[in-house]
Amino acid sequence: MASFAFEKHYRVKELAGIWGLSPKTVTRLFADEPGVIRVANDVTGKRKYATLSIPESVASRVHERLGTQATAQTDSRPTSVRIIRLGDAAGQAMRSAGSIIKLRRRSNVMTAPSQS
Repeated sequence: MASFAFEKHYRVKELAGIWGLSPKTVTRLFADEPGVIRVANDVTGKRKYATLSIPESVASRVHERLGTQATAQTDSRPTSVRIIRLGDAAGQAMRSAGSIIKLRRRSNVMTAPSQS
């Protein structure tokens, strides 16, 4: 394992701001990640606090892993293509009873002719 002593370390709030995630999400992502330094108080009878110090290399590794997972999920979904023929849609709208298409051009209002 490489030494993380002299590389840049991030706090949870700082990394959450950079990545656009909530601090709670970042804490969950890095809670059990190897290389993250966890400093906790061991006071009995009081609320437990823990500070995570996340080395830049660990943050990069997790970010890359998350990007790879997202790409794999995107590639595995089937893509559906929906084709809409505009000529058919316009013809259908004109054939239905009482359909009026209004186009506003500055002060003129144009109305499509209704078929009676």
